[in-house]
Amino acid sequence: MKILLEEKVLVSHSKKSSRYYWILETITGKTVASAEEAEFLNESSETSYLQDIKEEFLEKINTENVFSFPFTPKEGDYLSLKNNLRKTEYLNLIFINDKWIEEVYPCSYRECDTDIYTTIKTGVAFLSENNYLKP
Repeated sequence: MKILLEEKVLVSHSKKSSRYYWILETITGKTVASAEEAEFLNESSETSYLQDIKEEFLEKINTENVFSFPFTPKEGDYLSLKNNLRKTEYLNLIFINDKWIEEVYPCSYRECDTDIYTTIKTGVAFLSENNYLKP
């Protein structure tokens, strides 16, 4: 499998012209949790192409740099891959204990009510089962 996460500033026209896009975030701080507990939807991605290739994707991202730029992840970094045409198709990964793992349900590994995340980079994902990369 070929994977390339190409850096690109996402604007509405570039998101519409590509099938898959990604957002890479990192923890930049913490806030005090409010007295109210935030409620997060416990819903996972629909069965889809991204879910079908996730094991291969995890193997690649954990053994080589699939980004179009030099990048060394740090604890808590968060990567979301999304299908632009089907909003319920996505793959969320978090970097924990020196490896990327899937976060099946939002906020199951992250402290969403206290962690402050900032976007590092965004771009278009090229995924292929053969040598031809397609967005």
